[in-house]
Amino acid sequence: MTNSNASIKPVASDDTVIRIGKATFTSQQSLEHGAALYDNMYLIHTQLMDVHNELGQILIQHRALYKSDKLFGQFLAKGPLACMSRQDRSDTVFVASNWAKIRKINNDGSLDSLGVSAIRKRLKASDKPKAPTSAGNVSEGKAKPEAEPTVGPSDTKTEAKPLTADSLAKQVKILMKEHGITQAAFNKAMKA
Repeated sequence: MTNSNASIKPVASDDTVIRIGKATFTSQQSLEHGAALYDNMYLIHTQLMDVHNELGQILIQHRALYKSDKLFGQFLAKGPLACMSRQDRSDTVFVASNWAKIRKINNDGSLDSLGVSAIRKRLKASDKPKAPTSAGNVSEGKAKPEAEPTVGPSDTKTEAKPLTADSLAKQVKILMKEHGITQAAFNKAMKA
């Protein structure tokens, strides 16, 4: 029922026939086609999260081979993923990095139709501790404790350790366990 010629417009008549170009369809046929399209759209949405995860895993594994994001970006710019935007890379890596949490929250399929931005917000909201219910402001009049000053520089950034074969192997083993991938399946995929 779909037509590649966008200039042809569907026309409905009094006899409940829908015409698209020279083709005619009954009202029921057009509705059944619409239902099939909707089912397909739903399947695409549910599969999209899995695709984000798999692509994110690929990017995480390749990123581990480079000392900096800049070098990794230069590597990607020369390959088949050069067309992928930074935002899409960030989204896929986010989904892959938080896959266990996403699957836990998505038991009922509520995240399937959402974009990654909305999923980020849902995960952030689920990570916040729930405030205890109180009977009002019981701390009124109490002085707030001041934070202890720190001695020396307060640099919270951690430097990335150089990647070694052992650390890469450990990371791969963790990911395989997390996603239920067997060693045999992994070895087969590596040889392919």
